[in-house]
Amino acid sequence: MLKGRDNQLSIYSVLYNRIPENHLLKRINKAVDFSFINKLLEKSYCKYYGRPAKEPELMIKILLLKQLYNLSDEKIIEEIGVNLAFMWFLGLNPDDELPHPSLLAKFRVHRIDDATLDDILTEIIRQCKEKGIIKDDGVSIDCTHVSANTIKKVPERVMKHISKEIFKKLEEEAPEVLEKQNTEIPNYKEIEDHKEAKRVMKNYIDGVIENVEEQINPEDHPKTYKLIKEAKEILEDPKFMQQK
Repeated sequence: MLKGRDNQLSIYSVLYNRIPENHLLKRINKAVDFSFINKLLEKSYCKYYGRPAKEPELMIKILLLKQLYNLSDEKIIEEIGVNLAFMWFLGLNPDDELPHPSLLAKFRVHRIDDATLDDILTEIIRQCKEKGIIKDDGVSIDCTHVSANTIKKVPERVMKHISKEIFKKLEEEAPEVLEKQNTEIPNYKEIEDHKEAKRVMKNYIDGVIENVEEQINPEDHPKTYKLIKEAKEILEDPKFMQQK
């Protein structure tokens, strides 16, 4: 069950004001609005039943701190309890209850998958590009391409992510076209042979692209058309399927 939490109270502002403005976490906080994460993972939780859950935004931020400072699950929770900058970044007050370290592992396993991580990365990149942190100096820096190249992932995973993005754009611009598509993306993880998994995913996404191309046009469906074009550039690059 997702449950809202109180923002930092003014009684603690004198403490948080001691954190320098150029502190890494303050700079990250100014650059990225993480509030989209709660909406993105909303369906992973029961809204009305079950024990109150630590909201996804908080958990993702804790995992970010864990990675930034190279700490274990136990150590990051311990550090949050004594580090003002960590508390401020997480939107916590000194007297707030902290999640148990075991919840971090459960969150990683049960609440986020590869495609969700891709969505989070893509949105963060989009925000950074919008604010000029990622600059376009004559080179095409598109979220689809950046997402396909910034983190190590197998082609199957990239193709799954692209398929989901195509369906999202269709839902926004052409729901009637989406209704005619096979949105059951193959579960490549169940295929033991890596080459076979790539072949299955490639056949699937090629079919999706071919079907969608026949039913959209640049004038009426600009976002979907642009994404299809970018997806084809990635898929047609020989280095893509060779994981180079």
